[in-house]
Amino acid sequence: MQQEQSHQLIKGAMALSAAALFAKILSAGYRIPYQNIAGDIGFYVYQQLYPFYGLVMLLSMYGFPVVISKRVAELEAAGQVQRARLTVAVSFYGLLVLAAAAWAAMYFSAPLLAQVMGDTQLTAPLRAVSLTFWFIPFLSVGRGLHQARRELLPTAISHISEQFVRVAMIIIFVVVIMSQTANPYDAGKGAVYGSLIGGVVGVIVIIFLSKSIAWTEWLKVSGASLKEVLSIHSLLFKQGIFICISALLFIFIQFIDAFTMIPLLQNFGLIGEHAYAAKGVYDRGQPLLQLGTIVTTTFSLALVPLIAQAIAAKEREKAGLYRDLAMRLTLFIGGAASIGLFMIIEPANIMLYGNSRGSEVLAVLAFAIFFSSIYLTTAAILQGYGYVHIPAWVMGLGILVKLGLNILLVPVIGTLGSAVSTVAAIACMALVQLVIIRKLEGFVIRSNQYYWLFFGAMILLIVVTFIWGGLVSYLFDMEGSRIQAAAVALSTVMAGGAVIGWYFFFLPILKEEEWQAVPKLNKLRLKVRRR
Repeated sequence: MQQEQSHQLIKGAMALSAAALFAKILSAGYRIPYQNIAGDIGFYVYQQLYPFYGLVMLLSMYGFPVVISKRVAELEAAGQVQRARLTVAVSFYGLLVLAAAAWAAMYFSAPLLAQVMGDTQLTAPLRAVSLTFWFIPFLSVGRGLHQARRELLPTAISHISEQFVRVAMIIIFVVVIMSQTANPYDAGKGAVYGSLIGGVVGVIVIIFLSKSIAWTEWLKVSGASLKEVLSIHSLLFKQGIFICISALLFIFIQFIDAFTMIPLLQNFGLIGEHAYAAKGVYDRGQPLLQLGTIVTTTFSLALVPLIAQAIAAKEREKAGLYRDLAMRLTLFIGGAASIGLFMIIEPANIMLYGNSRGSEVLAVLAFAIFFSSIYLTTAAILQGYGYVHIPAWVMGLGILVKLGLNILLVPVIGTLGSAVSTVAAIACMALVQLVIIRKLEGFVIRSNQYYWLFFGAMILLIVVTFIWGGLVSYLFDMEGSRIQAAAVALSTVMAGGAVIGWYFFFLPILKEEEWQAVPKLNKLRLKVRRR
């Protein structure tokens, strides 16, 4: 029986991880066709709204449900079923009050927010996106209670359903609206309505999969003192934000850009639609950063639960080995992703968005992948060691650096200034956390030889992709066409991938015992090396 429950839990955890990965890829990928349909100004409008939706969804997926599930599971394990139910009820009504307050504040202050953003036409879309706050209590409590019961599949199904419907409805709305009115602000509202439909589907799915839960019992508040209510709310809000703070990295950066870039670009000399279009071109980097970060952190973050388990078992040496491996993978894959994107940025820009506008800005943003990978991995490592507050303080520092540099640089060098400030802020955060880990644990990566291997791989990658990209461009000789750009970008990615694969297979990036942990890949490696 216990073994069956364990298998079910592992299956659920894998499904939840797969759902999260699928949703992230979907969330990043659909923005490219959105820009192609709505144009740069349409994409700018959407990106002004997205941080609000992104904040709600991250809190409802990674923040509040985790806190609720952890607390309920602890109370039920201790035989305190009544207190567990009280925790769920108080959390639900507390989040309901939060949702109402956030919605009202944003709805009625939308004209002021739009004015601060530098575009009063954003008032109606901002009012529409304020409705997303109402999803927080339903998704958080529904997912949290299922996770407390070790039922992870409902959360996975709810999340995938929500994202799939959301993306489908956004694309449908933007196609219909742009074909009828060609108004980018109406398209932005349509995208919000598509997101709202997705959220409703997510709530319906989680309720449908909760037939076995007696909600009238779980949502009944009785016998709770004011002190206990405040204690539950304090735990929920503090830990909920701390848990997903690192996942909010790009959301916070997008908030700063949304509120500062248009006024600062006006100081640079761009007025009205010229400023909006410039911001839209700059925003082309967001899906590229999101996709790049997903790839670089997927492998390294999978090791973090192993670090936490080793620390809990007081096996610090084993935790150090896992940390060492996580950092080696992060540096290598993150560096390769950043340099690879930098080397193909112009053809990739043409292939995805139809022209090369803003390529120099996107080239700078490419390095945010490398530093964000380090920040996200080191934040997860620190949380695994129990230092949950450090990433939050470091995030605060990064926000100040980003805001300060935006104010200094954007009026002088335009959108390039915002790209530089993003990379500098994330680099600062990554460096601070690396220093903290080194001070706490004595090392980040054990082997100095690895650094030479890393730099050698990056230099070889630059040389190969530069030569290959130039050769393919010369052979196709279709200057500026999307077909040529696609041929250059995709073939260069394959050439770069071959370089990285060769490095992994033939040089000691991973130790022999680490290869043994992935037998199928190791078998392929040995077969390639014999040839």
